[in-house]
Amino acid sequence: MRACLYNFAGLLKKQQKIEKPQTVNFRTLVPEDFEELSSSSSSESNRGSSILNLQKKKDVLPPVVSQVTTLLCEAESKATSKDFAKSVELLEKATTLGSACAAAKLGLVYRGGVSDVNPDYPSSAAYYLLALKLIYMIPNEKWDVSLLLEVIAGLSEIFRNQMHRKKDDDIWMTGIRAMRHIESTLQDPAVIKKLKQSDFQKCRAIRIHINYCLAMTAEADQEYDEAIRLYETCKRIGECNFKTANKLVNKSQSKMKELKSKIPKVKPICVSCDYEPKELSDIWKLLVCSKCQVVAACSRECLTAHLATHTKKS
Repeated sequence: MRACLYNFAGLLKKQQKIEKPQTVNFRTLVPEDFEELSSSSSSESNRGSSILNLQKKKDVLPPVVSQVTTLLCEAESKATSKDFAKSVELLEKATTLGSACAAAKLGLVYRGGVSDVNPDYPSSAAYYLLALKLIYMIPNEKWDVSLLLEVIAGLSEIFRNQMHRKKDDDIWMTGIRAMRHIESTLQDPAVIKKLKQSDFQKCRAIRIHINYCLAMTAEADQEYDEAIRLYETCKRIGECNFKTANKLVNKSQSKMKELKSKIPKVKPICVSCDYEPKELSDIWKLLVCSKCQVVAACSRECLTAHLATHTKKS
């Protein structure tokens, strides 16, 4: 457990004390995707308990679980009484004890979930990643799918709007590796079989966010065929009961059309000397034959040699 926490220590920047915090209720501090478009009063009640994992149980809780529960309750209480710095401190303590929920709350806080708090996106992403690591350290049949959606949606928002594939390579690729693990798990028939009926739509939303982020990565790396395939996966998963995920499904359609225009329509091999460029930037330098428009050449000389074959045929 400690090793897992230390893995992300390098990604977290030193936090500055936050002054003049506003009243906060952590039960309302959730990404938009964690709010279902339509839900019954009972599901609203269930969602509130799943966010903080504070369900009341008749059995006596293990010491660590009891301590984490107490810290989460105190963190919410401190936030409500405007002692936000103390609230964050309590959440950090709960995180060091292995609480994915506390890590997710810190991810949200540093993503800008509280007004008057300057966003710290690298730290936010690192806390979300830590939450993911803590989640998939436990058996998948015990995963809190609602919490998993909260984390994936928050991380997706940062990737889509606040980070750059190349500049933030360390955090970005750590997130992509974690997302691939989750995506693989959610496609496992054995895992699907054990899902609750109420979790199916959430899993679809999670997979949409993940595949969209994977597609963004492929697009940034100029792997357009792979990007189109992943955007198509988003479209195939289809809309669910979560607003942002639905928007990504619709956006995937336009991204597919946009990327298809970037894929060369001829075979990327010189028709005269068989030179085959490996880099996409070199592929785009190939000269397409204006006569037949089905082959390309690597140079003017090779193109001239090919054009001569058209002259002979005519």
